[in-house]
Amino acid sequence: MKPDISVIMSVYNGETYLAEAIESVRNQTFDNWELVIINDCSTDSTAEILADFSLRDARIKVHTNEVNLRLPTSLNKAISLSSGKYIARMDADDICLPDRLERQYQFMEDNPDIALSSCRFMTLKNGVYASGGAGGRCDSKALQAMLLVANPILHPGVIAKAEVMKKFLYDTTLTCTEDLELWTRMAGEHQKLWILPECLLLYRLHDKQITSTTLERQHTEVLKIQQKYYKKLLEEMEPAMQDFYISGIYFKENAEIHKFLEYAKWLRNKSNRSFDKDTINYALLEILAEYKRCGISKSDVLKAMLTFPPCFLVKEIIRRKKAAKEDIIKCRKVATKIGLKQTAGTEAFPVFEK
Repeated sequence: MKPDISVIMSVYNGETYLAEAIESVRNQTFDNWELVIINDCSTDSTAEILADFSLRDARIKVHTNEVNLRLPTSLNKAISLSSGKYIARMDADDICLPDRLERQYQFMEDNPDIALSSCRFMTLKNGVYASGGAGGRCDSKALQAMLLVANPILHPGVIAKAEVMKKFLYDTTLTCTEDLELWTRMAGEHQKLWILPECLLLYRLHDKQITSTTLERQHTEVLKIQQKYYKKLLEEMEPAMQDFYISGIYFKENAEIHKFLEYAKWLRNKSNRSFDKDTINYALLEILAEYKRCGISKSDVLKAMLTFPPCFLVKEIIRRKKAAKEDIIKCRKVATKIGLKQTAGTEAFPVFEK
């Protein structure tokens, strides 16, 4: 029987968490899936782990690269080998919650106009769990605007129409930002992207991740990707703005309110043909919220907030507080269901441990 969902994974030396990740797919309440795994020339015990699982479960299909192809090329290979109606991403160090595929499959079936969707998640680091993405908007317009300033879509939580993934594919020239490039390319072609506001994945954070080891390359690749996205929907950023965009907007390493205000003014002026004002202001307010968490003074944050339309600001603060509360309640229910115990945290970002 043809699978409804092809789950694709690429793994390189993933022996530490691989078995737990695969078991989380095998334990799904939705069972009409295949798991296409590319072993990208691992030198640890990854091959043995994969061989054992493929013998035990015929739905697990392992393919080994003859040379190390890296993630984007390996994922494209997995996409080409997939036979499902939908393609779902999974990393070799994350954990699918038991109803992930069931919930995401039904969401895509109920919304045939959506090309790709992701989900809410809990982060997992050193045995401690925290909610991710609480309060953020999930609709396509908001994601299209957020992609101007950040990457709001969790890569290993994605499910998409197979024909869309096979049409767009990953850019194999990139080394650590292939997901952002794919989302912006899709959004630039007006493919509808969405986030299902249900916590369906445990996203593991650890020191070996690409995102924590290749910051300089990320800066270069992100700027290249975003220049294309801005040119498609707005216009290219001038060189004077590019440095602050990378360090102060996207990565928030050097957050400066006066430069943020200059960028915000420019973005509002350029966005009229592609975005409504409230959606752009939403994306800017999300960056400002991150600034607050980065330690920017309350007076500077307030100064920036005064540049937003008062009616929008009141509505968005009310909406966000309500949405964050709902997301956190869902997160706590999931944590209780899978045996996690709340130990500390703020109202917006509860922390859990086993």
